[in-house]
Amino acid sequence: MPLSDHQGEADTYHVSAGHLFLLSCPIAGEIKWSRGDAGDESLPSGVEVRGGSLWFLPVQMTHNNIPHIYVFTFILYCLSGSNCPDPSEEILATKETSESLQCKQNEIFRLNLPRKIRWTKDCQQVQPDGESVSLNTNGLMRLVEVSEADAGKYTCHIDVTVDGRNYTAARSVQMTVKNEQICHSPSAWFVSELHCKAYTGFSEDEEIDMYWIINGTYADDIIPDGKLYDAYVSVGQSAMLSLDGVACFALRLLPEELEQKHGYSLFIRGRDDRPGEAVHDAISAAVRQCRRLLIILSSAGKSKETAQFWENHSQLTYEQKVGLHDALMRNDPKVILVEVDGPVDYSQLPESLRYIKRTQGALEWKNSFAETNKLTQMYLKRNFWKSLRCHMPAVPARRLQSIA
Repeated sequence: MPLSDHQGEADTYHVSAGHLFLLSCPIAGEIKWSRGDAGDESLPSGVEVRGGSLWFLPVQMTHNNIPHIYVFTFILYCLSGSNCPDPSEEILATKETSESLQCKQNEIFRLNLPRKIRWTKDCQQVQPDGESVSLNTNGLMRLVEVSEADAGKYTCHIDVTVDGRNYTAARSVQMTVKNEQICHSPSAWFVSELHCKAYTGFSEDEEIDMYWIINGTYADDIIPDGKLYDAYVSVGQSAMLSLDGVACFALRLLPEELEQKHGYSLFIRGRDDRPGEAVHDAISAAVRQCRRLLIILSSAGKSKETAQFWENHSQLTYEQKVGLHDALMRNDPKVILVEVDGPVDYSQLPESLRYIKRTQGALEWKNSFAETNKLTQMYLKRNFWKSLRCHMPAVPARRLQSIA
């Protein structure tokens, strides 16, 4: 085939003088190499044909030219005075992701000769540590978490011995690091949580609704969790038997606000117990059927009954022991502390309650709200109920509609 019939664009290779370079022809059949457009089939010094491949033993500056092989053409750029040739490829990596760099010197690997593989970055040795940088026997180098400092020219060096002489083959790639957000396409069995958050500013509206729309359709389905109640309300029995602010808050104010206005389902000890039930079994079952454990605390000394309650309170009530154990071990149910007419002396309470107080704090309700002016009273009450509802689970829309 005459040289004028050569087709296709030329492949370009960047090599360094003094390095070993092998080039295989991708075309099957009889292979004839020539140099330049003159069709001269004689090869320059240091270049041999072995097994159909072109061997540069090693590359010399005089090899800068355009060899041809029928329809396959390549251009060889030879760089003098550098062990790291110009990049033959550009790689775009994303910050904070892993990236793999391939040696891509298959002709050298196919020789099956003893070899040593090493990588350099900007001609400086890269030391694989097995954690942030790893290197396998095929020359694949993996960067576990790419940073902007990893950008640069990477060169794979292979040291081999051919015919008793030591050679080095090298190939470079240029890696650029981009800083952009990574989007993962969802796949089957892929679990993802989306949290709805909104800043409403200083709104005077008492009610603010948050909801999801999926594919243009209002979504109100909540995945069943097997729970029957939104919260278990736990109050010391002596306080419940009294007529002080704790009992009033638990038996009247909480149900009015959470159940009647907002559709929550509460289990209140002292109100929802069934006579004749095995107390411990019933309490344990009820607590584990609730999404929250709402523990109401009062300051000691408010009444003879509450004072006696805390003096004898070396141990928690049974539902508090069950609920706090599950909350601390499994984070279910979540615990909400409410202080009524505080402050509460936590030094008299068990360590588990003190831990909850330290880690997440407590809400404060004061019956003395009534002693303030109307505007301040309305503001304080509204903030308390908003804060409490923020700690409560979401209420299904159908339940809200039923109380509207």
